[in-house]
Amino acid sequence: MITGSWRDPAVDLKKYSRIFVAVMTDNVPARQKVEDEIASSLTSLGLTSVKSIDVFPPNLASMEPKRSDLAMQKVAGTNSEAILTIALIDSKSESRYIPNVSVYPVNTFGYYRTFGGYYDFWYGNLYNNGYYTTEKTYYIETNLYDVRTGKLVWSTQSESYNPGSLDSFLAGYKKAMAKQLKKDNLISN
Repeated sequence: MITGSWRDPAVDLKKYSRIFVAVMTDNVPARQKVEDEIASSLTSLGLTSVKSIDVFPPNLASMEPKRSDLAMQKVAGTNSEAILTIALIDSKSESRYIPNVSVYPVNTFGYYRTFGGYYDFWYGNLYNNGYYTTEKTYYIETNLYDVRTGKLVWSTQSESYNPGSLDSFLAGYKKAMAKQLKKDNLISN
């Protein structure tokens, strides 16, 4: 679900046809999966994409202090016009107790008419344990930077609730991003 979006009104976002995709994580398998899926999605939208996993050296994150300069040199070498970054900026887990009790209106059921019926119905329900559930929320930020100037030209924030897997997250994320890219006039498809 997209929670917010911004674009630089002075920039014609449709001028970008070659996008460099960079997922900001040190989890290499997740980075590769997300970059593969996003690159494929951009291609299906008529854009050309380059994945950072194919360009950046494995030790780029540990290079100091000019790692961003090296990254920009590598991006420029791909002839990309824009850099699309995707980052998990926060995640929250919330556990809550779900009681095993349902609320019914009075007089809906016949068990209210006698003590025995009431007692037999509620005793089993009130004294059975409920359960705990944990809900996870992931907050993702996606930015588009102009390669020539290095400036931010588009940004969107999104939330993902309880994705069952990276694949299920990506399915929803790609749909939401495609819709937002069209809405913000980055693509015309």
